Amino acid sequence: MFKAGCAQNVPMKRLFSIRELVREVGATAWFWRSQIWDGQLPYVQIGRKMFVDSKDIEIFINNNKHKN
Repeated sequence: MFKAGCAQNVPMKRLFSIRELVREVGATAWFWRSQIWDGQLPYVQIGRKMFVDSKDIEIFINNNKHKN
């Protein structure tokens, strides 16, 4: 859970907000919300905000890969 090769041990980011998913991964905020609402993407709710675990993002991406 820490980045290697740094002068200091810096913890890697684990939870991403919807806005951060849009910026980092792409698609729209409505796409990510619809995936959460449809049960395709697990989330953590803190107050009124939804956060997605980075491990679940990787699983979601791997499950939705297509080969030609």
